[in-house]
Amino acid sequence: MRILLNLLIVEDEITTREGLLTMIDWGALDIQVCGQASNGLEALEIIKSGGVDLLLSDIRMPIMDGLQLLTEIHNKHFDIPSVLLSGYSDFEYAQRALRLGAFDFIIKPCPPREIAAVFEQVVMKTRDKRKQEHELNGLHYQLKENIPIVKSQTLLEWLHQPKRTNENRSEQIRKLGISIPDKHTIVIVIQPDGKPLEELNYNRTDLQLIQFATTNIVQETLEQNIRQPVEVIKDQDGIVAICSGTIELLTDKLTTGLTQLQRNLEKYLKITVSIGISRSKASIDNLAEAYHEATSALQLRFYRGLGGIYYYNQSEAAQLEQHPLQGDPDRIRLEPLLVDHLRSGLYAEALNLTEQWLEYFHAEHALSRTEINLQTLSLLARLMQLGNEQESAESGWSDSLVAMADQVHRVETLEELSGLVYKAIQQWVELRNPQKTPRRKVQQAVERIAQNYNSAALSLASVAKELFVSSTYLSTLFKQELGINFLDYIHQYRIEKAKALLQTGAHKIQTIAREVGYFDEAHFTRTFKKWTGLSPSQYKKEAHDPK
Repeated sequence: MRILLNLLIVEDEITTREGLLTMIDWGALDIQVCGQASNGLEALEIIKSGGVDLLLSDIRMPIMDGLQLLTEIHNKHFDIPSVLLSGYSDFEYAQRALRLGAFDFIIKPCPPREIAAVFEQVVMKTRDKRKQEHELNGLHYQLKENIPIVKSQTLLEWLHQPKRTNENRSEQIRKLGISIPDKHTIVIVIQPDGKPLEELNYNRTDLQLIQFATTNIVQETLEQNIRQPVEVIKDQDGIVAICSGTIELLTDKLTTGLTQLQRNLEKYLKITVSIGISRSKASIDNLAEAYHEATSALQLRFYRGLGGIYYYNQSEAAQLEQHPLQGDPDRIRLEPLLVDHLRSGLYAEALNLTEQWLEYFHAEHALSRTEINLQTLSLLARLMQLGNEQESAESGWSDSLVAMADQVHRVETLEELSGLVYKAIQQWVELRNPQKTPRRKVQQAVERIAQNYNSAALSLASVAKELFVSSTYLSTLFKQELGINFLDYIHQYRIEKAKALLQTGAHKIQTIAREVGYFDEAHFTRTFKKWTGLSPSQYKKEAHDPK
């Protein structure tokens, strides 16, 4: 169905006006007459009310003539194609009308078919123009909608690629509406701890909502703390924030803001993150260099643990770079000796050597991450060979080692890697001699906690000493077997004992705190509330006055 264009006829002579109305088949031209006026002033009022698409007007009229009407239409920026009628073949009138934007000029008297022919052209050109405007508006809308995408893609390209010859990034910043200045650029890489979000059991919609919420929290938290614009984009497994300033002036604000960011992400999205920060670069042209520094700083989490905020340090970065494998004779000697002990059934000795072997990795950047991975894979290969020698592969031992080897390059921290090695040794011990399983050490540790939970001297170190193992080894076994770290287990055990005492109502809170191993009532109260959500007094009240 074609949409009709609205025509306004302006003519002071009634007979001529009625002739224009009735003698032309306007409907055949996809035109409907929406109004009539006897002078330009009346016509202008109708036009101001809206709805007029085309104009057919006489020139000679009282009060306001056709040229004056056309002048008003032109000055008020009404887009109305106009055709003027005149009984005078005056070239000057035609020139003035065309200068004012008239589509055409017709000399009266003229046959209806001539007017129809002119308006046929008017309709065609009006529709063509509107179609072009519609398409152009669509393009403008698409461009406006896509600018955030183009901006993100541009920044991602700058993060990963050095500046190209003749590339004017300052101009692109202006055109794309990028909010950060082009000077003193700092890059912050924020990476979730644990598996990337994409590997978790989220559907596509939930994943998009979490990523959207994450970028919003990052931007709002940082801008609130450093008091300047921050550009935030999604990059591979994490989030990249770009701001402007010098590290010397921004360090305190950044540290405060990033610490608050970690709290916000954990509170609202249950996500913990590690963060790497570059040095300040002179220009946005050095964005790729800043990004490399931020990701390099983030590698420190492998050595120091998850959830840290790491600023780039050039000397530390040099130590993190890959270099030829170091041939420390003591470390090289430990690996085959460890395997020999396992072969001979000297499991306690093998575990002690495992701890010594891992201590070389824990020394501050003694080895690069690549070297540590290679050494770990070498040990797993020796263990697999040992299994083949003693025909243990049929038990699934080899498959288990292959799965562990696949995890080596994916673990996030040295602590996790140590746990992986201990697990391999533990499985071998369980396989060859179930009576000497390391799991027994965890059981013994739990028994020691039950016996001494109310002692102020109870600690990981004291229990490990009693069991003749290292604190590191016991801590790793405890987490592997029970899924909770040693200290949290002690707190949970003590709080359960405290709850039982609070339910009897026979003791004061201070007394209960001492009886379960807390000799600082404030510390007891904080710990109790952390694990139960209630203060000891609230718990006691609810236990004796349930609603």
